[in-house]
Amino acid sequence: MTPAELQNFLHRNIPASAALSLAVTESSPARVALLAPIAVNRNHHQTVFGGSIAMLATLCGWSLVHLNYPEYRGKIVIQEGRTRYLKPAAGDLTAVCETADPAAWAQCTKMLTERGKGKITLSCRLFSEGILAAEFEGKYVVLA
Repeated sequence: MTPAELQNFLHRNIPASAALSLAVTESSPARVALLAPIAVNRNHHQTVFGGSIAMLATLCGWSLVHLNYPEYRGKIVIQEGRTRYLKPAAGDLTAVCETADPAAWAQCTKMLTERGKGKITLSCRLFSEGILAAEFEGKYVVLA
């Protein structure tokens, strides 16, 4: 799925992604990168709003799961998420999620086959102006 196709899928099926003015800059089963402009995601301190950071991170991990299991057509939910806010994000925000350990994907696939749902935990890093602003870890569930 190209970045444009993933972006269209997200905006069509998860309207909050459009509200963030989210742009997909990279999309492959190995790596996803999403961009959220500060102009529509800022708070009263003129930095990125914490809720926008959490949502962008959640969507980044969700997108990586979706690209690894396209046959499930987005039947993915987040079970648990934890965001660590490290620095204020004073500019546009980029979230990056890269493939987890291959054994984790294999375990998720095995669970899907045997139980009709699989789980995987992914980590995302969020950058603003080249600075690591936040880290996110989320547990996602794929439903057959």
